Amino acid sequence: KLPNLDRYITCARVTKRPIFEFVSTNIRPNDALQVFTFEDDYSFGILQSSLHWLWFTNRCSTLKRDFRYTSHSVFDTFPWPQSPTIEQIEAIAAAAVALRHLRREQMHTDRLSLRELYRPLDQPGDTALHHAHAHLDACVRHAYGLTDRDDPLTVLLKLNATIAHREANHQPVTAPGLPLIVLEDPNQIRRFISTDCVQCATPNSDFIAGSG
Repeated sequence: KLPNLDRYITCARVTKRPIFEFVSTNIRPNDALQVFTFEDDYSFGILQSSLHWLWFTNRCSTLKRDFRYTSHSVFDTFPWPQSPTIEQIEAIAAAAVALRHLRREQMHTDRLSLRELYRPLDQPGDTALHHAHAHLDACVRHAYGLTDRDDPLTVLLKLNATIAHREANHQPVTAPGLPLIVLEDPNQIRRFISTDCVQCATPNSDFIAGSG
C-alpha cells in the first residue's frame, strides 16, 4: 500500500538500463515494477545515480541476461550519504529535476519512449543526456565525499559496514530519503518536491511524459 503521496519512484524490476521515473499514485503499480515510496527530487537523484546503479548491478540477482532489482540485497543494503550539506542536497535535487526535464523534452521532440531514449546511453557519447547524467553523478559523488581517485564500490562497501556497525550499536544513521537536516524543518520539505510524474492517459492525449 502506498503512503499518502502524490507520486512515487519506480523502475522495471528486471532491466538492463538504469531508468527511474516518478509515477502518479493514481496509477497502481503491478509486480513488474520496483516501487520506492519517495516523492522528493533528492531521493530520485540518489536512486538514478551511477553509484546506485553500480551497487544494484553488483548486489542483484539476474534473469537471463538482465538485472533483477531485489529489495533485500540491493535497496536494504545500499548506503545513502550520511552527512550531506543542504547545498549538496539542493544540488542533487536540482540535477534530478533538470535530467527529467531534458528527458521529457527529447521524448516529446523525437517521439521516443524512455527505453528508446536510453539505448544510446549504453555507449560513450557527448549528448545532452550524457552530460545531464554526468552532472547528476558529480553532485551525488560530492555528497558521498568521493574524489576522482576513489573506487566507488570500495567506498560504498566501507560505508555499508560503518552504517551496519552504528545500527548494531544503536547509534543514529541517515536513513534513505530526505536527510534530517531537511525533515527537521517542514517548511523546507516542499522545496524538494516538484510535481512532474507519469499520469494516466486522457482521451485527448497522445503522449504521456515519461512513459515507456
